[in-house]
Amino acid sequence: MWVGLVGLVGIGVVTGLPSAWAFARSARRIRSASDVPETEVGLVLGAGVRWDGTPSLILQGRLNVARDLYDAGKIRRIIVSGSPESRGFSEPVVMRHHLVSHGVPDDSIVLDESGVDTWRSCVRAAGEFGLRELTVISTDFHLPRAVAMCRRLGVDAHGVGHHAAADWRLQRVAARGVRREFLATVKAFWYSR
Repeated sequence: MWVGLVGLVGIGVVTGLPSAWAFARSARRIRSASDVPETEVGLVLGAGVRWDGTPSLILQGRLNVARDLYDAGKIRRIIVSGSPESRGFSEPVVMRHHLVSHGVPDDSIVLDESGVDTWRSCVRAAGEFGLRELTVISTDFHLPRAVAMCRRLGVDAHGVGHHAAADWRLQRVAARGVRREFLATVKAFWYSR
């Protein structure tokens, strides 16, 4: 009986501690577009490209948040970070094209084709780009982990999210994302230590 109880406590620590870490590290740092502090750079994390070379709906939501922040003067440059190979397309190139076609000047957009996952995007922002502060732009369920990871690397990060569940076309995707995020947060906590 004690072995089973100890096992359950151990599982609870291994899975619960990472979520507590992400929420503690991102507390009061996830903001709305209107109350996020101004930063020089917004970091948009990739979320897939469709077969026709356009951003997935979830990625379009993130890019629209970035455009709104840019238009409001909350950010002055945008790093689009993603995989160089997403269904035969460079995800950052697709992201840049979407932003430019929606009025963001091309010279305000920086490509990061090494951001194949959240950790690598944060590492590149801190190391390669030398950023000490930024605004992470992602889907709302992903922000606690993304902000926590950037902060783990010494970046003063805030986050603004796209609320995917509010779009009826994305409700199932958002529900899957929330479930996936739990496991990704466990991995991120132990990986980034």
